[in-house]
Amino acid sequence: MSKEEHQAYYAKREQELLDMCKIKTKEQFLDECRNAGIDEAWYAFTFDRSKPVSIDDDTVYYGRIGKTIVSYPFQLWDIAFSKLLAYKEEYEWEATGAPYRITSVNFESNANITASFTNTMVLREYRFSEEPEQEMLDNGWIYDHYDRYMGYSVYRKVVSAGSLMRNASIAFTFTKRTDKRDADTFGFAEGTYLQGSYHYPVPQDLRAQLRSERDFPIRISKELRRTLTERLAKSIIEDEFEDLRAFKEAGRKAILDAYDPKLSEQDQKNAFAKASNRAEAGHPAVDNYEGSRCFIVIHDNLHLAYDRAGLKW
Repeated sequence: MSKEEHQAYYAKREQELLDMCKIKTKEQFLDECRNAGIDEAWYAFTFDRSKPVSIDDDTVYYGRIGKTIVSYPFQLWDIAFSKLLAYKEEYEWEATGAPYRITSVNFESNANITASFTNTMVLREYRFSEEPEQEMLDNGWIYDHYDRYMGYSVYRKVVSAGSLMRNASIAFTFTKRTDKRDADTFGFAEGTYLQGSYHYPVPQDLRAQLRSERDFPIRISKELRRTLTERLAKSIIEDEFEDLRAFKEAGRKAILDAYDPKLSEQDQKNAFAKASNRAEAGHPAVDNYEGSRCFIVIHDNLHLAYDRAGLKW
């Protein structure tokens, strides 16, 4: 392909991406924000984490750590506007004084699903070794191939949809206003809003409907999300609180029990991390969201263990 052909191809591609954008310029962005009632104090056109959304030459920053890097400057505006709409929704909800709201409902499984059929699922796993591992073969995995570029072996397994569903869950995430009970039990700052999560087993009578969803396992339809919420999440705040309290106690004990004065500093840190990870197993309130309720509990436990072992965080 000649230089001119390359230029023509990329110019065409750039135009296609521009045509897909609803908001194409800064001026349009400002108009859309005014029309949507978005406060000018919520965004900035230079990097500024004190704002809900900020924009520089090629990146949209949002929340505490979120950011999206774009290939073309005109892609900034749609992304920034969508993040501002999400923030506006959260802001207006907080103003109602409601104690919590569910923000997402998803199907979750530890399995890496690569294909879904009516009664079967194709799973994939990776191992950083070139030769087949006997343990994987003994557990029913089929050695597929070794990826020399990535440096790992690929395994596959076909399982029944029913067996996968038995080990999967419906994951709810929610935003909750921290009350006095939360503050007293977990040390969260009272009055702040934090994200939490809780996992419920997939109801047996809804498994077939879930598998038949068009976008399964990526997303669940609005109608089924409503059904699952009405069925499972009636006591989600109490369920999450009780399990998070149990996890806090179990995790703290597991981490403190992992202290060994004979270990080097790095080995002791690794031992604490492994103990914390083991304590997470089986707890439906456990999540890995930065700054979430569970995240804070995990790190408070680790900080305590570090302090008692004389380690720097």
